[in-house]
Amino acid sequence: MRRNKIFIIVLASCIIAQSWFAFIALKSPYLGIAVEQNKAHEWVVRSFDKASEAQKLNIRVGDVVRAIDGKDPNEHTSVMKWRYIEQADTVLFERHGERISVNMKDVPRNALFNLVPIVAEIVCFFLALLLYMKAGHSVSAKYLSLVFLNGAVAFMSNGASIRGDALGKLCIATAVTLVPTLFLHFLIVFFRDRGSIKLNARFLKYLYAVPAAYALIKSFFFLDGAYAYSAYRIASKTDTAFFIAGILIIFFLLSHLLIKYRKEQSYASKLVRIVWISLFISFSPMILFSFLPLLLTGKLIISSAYTSWFILFFPVSFAYLMMTKQLYDIDIVMRRIMLTTLVSVVPSAMIIGLIALSFPGEASAERLLLLYIFIVSITSFVLYSLEYFTTKLEPVIFPRKHHLNQALKKISKTLGSISSFRDLKDIVLVDLVGILQVYGGVIAFKYKENIELINAGEIDLEEVEKLVAEGRLDHPSFTCFEINRHEEYTSFLIMTKKKTSTMLGMEEIQWLNLIISYLAVSLENLYLIRKLTVRMQELAANMPSDEKAANEFVWFRKMMFELQEKERIRIANDLHDTTMQDLFFLKRRISTVMKRYAMTKEDTEQMDGMIEYVEIINTNLRQSCFELHPHLLQEVGLIRTVRKVVDQEALLCPFELEFRAEGADGIELRDMETKRHVFRMIQELINNAKKHSQATKVSIKLSSMKGGFRLMYEDDGVGFDTDRVVVRDIGASGIGMEQLKSRVLYLNGELELDTGVGRGVRYTITLPMNGMDGGLTA
Repeated sequence: MRRNKIFIIVLASCIIAQSWFAFIALKSPYLGIAVEQNKAHEWVVRSFDKASEAQKLNIRVGDVVRAIDGKDPNEHTSVMKWRYIEQADTVLFERHGERISVNMKDVPRNALFNLVPIVAEIVCFFLALLLYMKAGHSVSAKYLSLVFLNGAVAFMSNGASIRGDALGKLCIATAVTLVPTLFLHFLIVFFRDRGSIKLNARFLKYLYAVPAAYALIKSFFFLDGAYAYSAYRIASKTDTAFFIAGILIIFFLLSHLLIKYRKEQSYASKLVRIVWISLFISFSPMILFSFLPLLLTGKLIISSAYTSWFILFFPVSFAYLMMTKQLYDIDIVMRRIMLTTLVSVVPSAMIIGLIALSFPGEASAERLLLLYIFIVSITSFVLYSLEYFTTKLEPVIFPRKHHLNQALKKISKTLGSISSFRDLKDIVLVDLVGILQVYGGVIAFKYKENIELINAGEIDLEEVEKLVAEGRLDHPSFTCFEINRHEEYTSFLIMTKKKTSTMLGMEEIQWLNLIISYLAVSLENLYLIRKLTVRMQELAANMPSDEKAANEFVWFRKMMFELQEKERIRIANDLHDTTMQDLFFLKRRISTVMKRYAMTKEDTEQMDGMIEYVEIINTNLRQSCFELHPHLLQEVGLIRTVRKVVDQEALLCPFELEFRAEGADGIELRDMETKRHVFRMIQELINNAKKHSQATKVSIKLSSMKGGFRLMYEDDGVGFDTDRVVVRDIGASGIGMEQLKSRVLYLNGELELDTGVGRGVRYTITLPMNGMDGGLTA
């Protein structure tokens, strides 16, 4: 609440001060006529400020001032306080006995002292607010926003100050004396936060006391005559001296840190070096060309209205780095800024030279310098931002290039989802054909004994196969690229002409080369995956069969089961999205043909038979998809999913199939992975019964028990001799009773088998309720 009140008070004060300063600036033009008293105690024109437009009127140095606005000059406030004629409507001069009345409203308004300070003020206020909002969590950012706020006050009061307003002079003088202290305070906090450099900040309170003491002296500005002028003379000298002294203290401190960290290649040393250079660029023009000459000779080489703009270089640069979070790349950014500035120097100088030659005598050196600085700044900004603007405007300026770049991003992302060579067509090739607007394309694999082609669109596959067999990459109708060359195969990308009957252009070929670089990595990964899969199958075929040794391979089982489930889901989705959809459209086309054309009764029956056959195929595929990917496990649970499978199998099995479940609530509490394994066990038990049992009745029971649950299978079939049974290779078959055993071991369960020749088969599988063994996470 207190912070909000302070903010409201500061905001209200700024609005009131701004309103007053704007009123002063709009009421009167800047005159810049310096006066002094001669031996006869008469007020005479001593000089004109360089930027003064009043010297263009009928006024000369040495003219005696007889009246200002019809009154004695000794009654005019700005003459008595500052020894300047300001805020005057009419002035009566005397020259060699002749009296000359000059209307000061005829003095042209100089944009330098009207528009430029307002622009600078708006920039400073905007940056202070933006910095506070974007990086307000940072203490150093808050102090930097205070630097901008102080600069905004200085620019805000500039117009009123040069026109002789006491409040304007007080504000600008106080703001100028605060600049070094605020910068130093910011640097101390900044180095502590960003560079872990701790500096003593106790002396800051004494530095803040100096501007406060000066503010008391400057309060004499509001008094009359001699008191105000005496305070003004003291303040103008001491303000400049304190400003220079404060900046020198900062450079002394930075130089000390520079020497301290000179041998280190750390971020802190980099930060100190960049800050030193940035501050030198910011303050050296104002000190060397404005304040120091004013302190030594009483005259400016270059007006502070020009050099004050350089001070913004440091805070604007660091505000940009903070808001864009590039402080850790500060050396790269600053090097880039300096490089673009150096590149801008010569072209800007040539432009200024042409202007000076084209309009000789019409532009002063100061204005040419201001224009030069402006052109250098704009050119540097454009060069620095060229990459950003080019990227943003790329859709308009380079639409084809933008389209290809967006496609490159999309394809590079989708390449990561390729899991088999079959995915190349749907994920890559179709997109390439569509983007390049060609008739067709082929990804070809040349093995030692055969050639495999994956194609999309319209393309002569016989010609492509002949081209690949010969190993040629030149063809009048194709654009050919070699993707990669391996000991077992070589792969190629072959594209036809564009639909405009032209070959691919240079830009498109360069783009394809980028795609090929990504594609080569994906193909190599696919090759390694295929090779690894073969090795895993070989390992699975030779995995130990005894439980104690098999527990050491629990991680392998987990990986194999996960790969199998992913492959089942992928196949199920492929069947659903391609084959089943094709069958659906085939059925609709047949129905459409039957409605459109008149057919005999015999033809109609044949067509109806075809539709019925298509529906049977579709039903079988739907059942296969469900077996591959039992999505109902997630939706309705294990028990109801098993019941659905048993009901469907009971219609096709040569035996009576029965399923019972007891304590279903406890079973459904298990995790989805366990329920999926149990479902696969039941699937395998039913499939095994259909193939080998020759039973008349098969019973499956799923029941809860203390600490776990039990799956029991029983049939009255032929059974088998456990001593003479041959164990099947699960790596070779992919399914089988050995895999059932592997699932039980993986779930940390127990499997009991009771069978014999002519006695049927009984499996008892006991699974704990707590889940898999902790060793799985190892």
